[in-house]
Amino acid sequence: MQKEVIEIIEKNNESVLESIRKITELNMRTFDKMFQQQAELAAYYMDVSSRGMDLITKAKGYQDLMAGQTAIAREIGERNLSVVRNGMTEAYATGTEYSNLVQEGVKLTKEQMAQASEAAMKVAA
Repeated sequence: MQKEVIEIIEKNNESVLESIRKITELNMRTFDKMFQQQAELAAYYMDVSSRGMDLITKAKGYQDLMAGQTAIAREIGERNLSVVRNGMTEAYATGTEYSNLVQEGVKLTKEQMAQASEAAMKVAA
């Protein structure tokens, strides 16, 4: 009977390690996506800053400068909105994956508890 209990404990430990691995992988994928998005955004802002400085030096007058700055501001706003939308989509997808992992863990825990309960009942009988 002790062998059965030890097997249940071993299975439980294996499932805990597997769950930790899955969560770690999800965290790393999420971090990679966020880091990539931040790197792209930083590069974009550097480019926009350069274009803004170029506009200041090459504008043919106040109207030309204002039109160029307005166009850049609009572009930045559109890009920021796109980044927010993508970020929200990624956050929702990651949240869904976390939820699925939790549901999987609860199901597995119930099964393992039922096995442990059966083993305990056998020992008690």
